[in-house]
Amino acid sequence: GMPVKGELHNLYIGCSLPALPAIADDLRAEIRRRNDERFDFVVIPLAASGGQGVGVDFQPSVASDLALDAATWQGAVVGVTSAGLNPDDADGPEAEVRRASLETELRWAWHLALRGVLLAPPNLDGRGCCYARAINELLLEGLFCERVTESTPAPLALRVPAGGAGWLAWNRFRTLCDYHPRLAVALELSGDKGSCSGTDRELQRWIGEPVHFVILHPDAFLKNRQGYPVLPRRLKVLLQGLFRHHDMQVIIAGPCPSMVSAATAVGDGDAGGDSAAVATPAAEGGPTVTAEGPNAGAAGGDSGSGATGSEALVTYVAQLFQAQTKPSAVDRFSSSHYDVLQSPLQPLQDNLESETYETFETDPVKYAQYEEAVFAFLRDRMSAGHAPPFTVMVLGAGRGPLVAASIRAARRAETEVKVWAVEKNPNAVHALRHRRRREEAWSCVEVVAEDMRAWKAPRKADAVVSELLGSFGDNELSPECLDGAQHLLAEGGVSIPQRYVSSLAPVCAPSLWADARGRSGGGGAGMAGGDTGQLETAYVVCLHRIFQPSEGPKDCFVYEHPKRSLEETNDRAVDLDFEAEVDTVVHGFAGYFDCTLYGDVRISIHPKTFSEGMFSWFPMFFPLQLPVFLRKGQVLRTHWWRRHDATKVWYEWSVSDPIPSPIQNPGGRSWSIGLRR
Repeated sequence: GMPVKGELHNLYIGCSLPALPAIADDLRAEIRRRNDERFDFVVIPLAASGGQGVGVDFQPSVASDLALDAATWQGAVVGVTSAGLNPDDADGPEAEVRRASLETELRWAWHLALRGVLLAPPNLDGRGCCYARAINELLLEGLFCERVTESTPAPLALRVPAGGAGWLAWNRFRTLCDYHPRLAVALELSGDKGSCSGTDRELQRWIGEPVHFVILHPDAFLKNRQGYPVLPRRLKVLLQGLFRHHDMQVIIAGPCPSMVSAATAVGDGDAGGDSAAVATPAAEGGPTVTAEGPNAGAAGGDSGSGATGSEALVTYVAQLFQAQTKPSAVDRFSSSHYDVLQSPLQPLQDNLESETYETFETDPVKYAQYEEAVFAFLRDRMSAGHAPPFTVMVLGAGRGPLVAASIRAARRAETEVKVWAVEKNPNAVHALRHRRRREEAWSCVEVVAEDMRAWKAPRKADAVVSELLGSFGDNELSPECLDGAQHLLAEGGVSIPQRYVSSLAPVCAPSLWADARGRSGGGGAGMAGGDTGQLETAYVVCLHRIFQPSEGPKDCFVYEHPKRSLEETNDRAVDLDFEAEVDTVVHGFAGYFDCTLYGDVRISIHPKTFSEGMFSWFPMFFPLQLPVFLRKGQVLRTHWWRRHDATKVWYEWSVSDPIPSPIQNPGGRSWSIGLRR
């Protein structure tokens, strides 16, 4: 079998093989047959039927590891732990026997170096912590540790139903295991109204979780008008959301039973909603599956009508995967940055590198918007009766993209400008002078190799144009820089940008939070060994696998230029309340900005006003030291400060409700933005 190839991710489809003695004899032939049916891997029980036991009393489902070669174990086989080994369901000695039997099965799976292991579901009623404790102990001991690289997913996946109780059980289990990176989710989708119940918002929560397997039970499917299996709308939407997030492994947990017809399965408002989702399956004349081999009957009675064979299910899942919208240029650029934490730039302290300039200069939207803004400004000046030439100062000109945008705007407005390109980075100044010599349109440009805060200009500007914004608006010290340069502006002069607003929304982002925490030398040392500083720094990150549990984002800090009075402080303090729309855990906050360049010309990374196609800024992530669990309807009260002293600017943040937390980053102790060069 070959994975279904996608633009950014691949899809792997597996099938579960029942516990049958016949399999043990010829697993290799069985895998080959399933490969011919377009399955990439098989799922087998770790223990033989009734073979659970401790140590040598354990009977594996295969005669020994000699049944297959190492590459096949590793690439084509996923193991499942036995039901009935949950130590939380027993007391005293019996609980210990169960725990030891579970350990025996997992050590066997480790010995085989399987593609992955599915753990039996935990109790959904929250009874006991012994199961989680047992798994945590084995993970900390190093079980399966050599299997984790960037490309291979977490080897252990906990089976949980997709409904509300399933998420609560998973959240509890992973928290008890302290967010261990080798523990993931195997999400079970079935037709059982109880275990898959939950609002669409509750199902969306899984998008933020490390779901590495999806187990599709046959009763999850409905039959469309052509008689082919389809998923009800809500499960289909969930699966499509998961497909966008990383390579996905989907397990078909058995053959289709006699299908429920979509017309009779009412209750989800989905009835028949998917009738057109699946074209007639592939060109081989529809799915006819011939059952053959020793255990064909037991393996699933695939001998039923053509449309109920497992091949119809494989076709449906593959087509669902391939029907995804094609990624845009921005998606392609972003995909290599998905959920990667980056430290924010320190532009006053550090000079940017050529490569950084080059990346940002290719943004197709940002400079077009700046050109629009300068154009609108020039038009307004002319219609107000002012005479050219107009003086435009580009502050922090870099290698000249804003200079070029201003010149293009003047040409479109059919007027004259005098452009001063002010840049403190001596390496970028070479590029500006080179362009001044080489490009005819630049004859109106004067290059000034100075810090905008210190330069004494020979004349005042009609407009100062700058691109000093960070992902959170003011976090690259645009307010301080523009205050320092306000002396360059003529009376009635304009700043482009005129105004910017930062905004925040709480996020459930377990992998980002665990990443940030694990950045200390301890390599994921956990709370005890972690370094508080890692969770008191905001990161620039292309948010991808996260869930936003409340309405948002909400506006935070507002800045306008030019200021009425330079005496006004740039310090800020804001309280923001967020109501949880579902049970959730908040790991931190996503930060955005929305900026008015001039008039109604804007650039924004705020989700509701996002400048389509712009990639110069990813959002910010402000972590919480300790994640906060919220029940649906609970309000999270948060507090945000921007402070400064003689040498630096910093943010502090905290939560006061439902549980107060220590103020993070007090005095800028872990993270600040330097004011001086």
